[in-house]
Amino acid sequence: MHTLRLLWTANNETTLQRRQTRVNRRKMVQIVEMEELEFVHRFRLDKQSFWRLCDDLRRLTSLKGTREISLEIKVLCTLSFLATGSYQRIVGLTQHLVQRTTSRCIRQVVEALSHPAILNKWILFPSSQQQRTQIRLEFQRRFRLPGIVGCIDCTYVAIVKPPVEEHLFFNRKGYHSLNVQISTGMQQ
Repeated sequence: MHTLRLLWTANNETTLQRRQTRVNRRKMVQIVEMEELEFVHRFRLDKQSFWRLCDDLRRLTSLKGTREISLEIKVLCTLSFLATGSYQRIVGLTQHLVQRTTSRCIRQVVEALSHPAILNKWILFPSSQQQRTQIRLEFQRRFRLPGIVGCIDCTYVAIVKPPVEEHLFFNRKGYHSLNVQISTGMQQ
């Protein structure tokens, strides 16, 4: 009986792996065929930058894909989560992943994004007065905003509905969240 159970489990794991591999391939075909504007809207990154980021993560960090979940799917899952501030379960469904797997993918990718080689390549701060002046002039020229050397972006981080004053946490997108912001510029 024990041998039959092992054989059944091994067969079902192989079937599950093959199915997941097909889902990965299908998902990658969808990404390649997705219109550029739709891709940017969903992931807040253009396709060319996405492919370069995946290549850098593969070369410069320990982040790897598996037979079940490619590195690209992990990155897309994380980008979707960070871009929307939605629940992990909802983000995971769009990538055919359960919430637990989605959480693990997000953690792995965020850790890889924190690697010094990635930070130094992808996040550049103006370090000299000349660079800050150039950025300030470009903001003035393009947007008619004087004295700007950086931007602040915000995102909603979904939370469980609080029992008290829940209306204070209900956002314009129709769910409960905290509004989180990060500074990407430097003060003068």
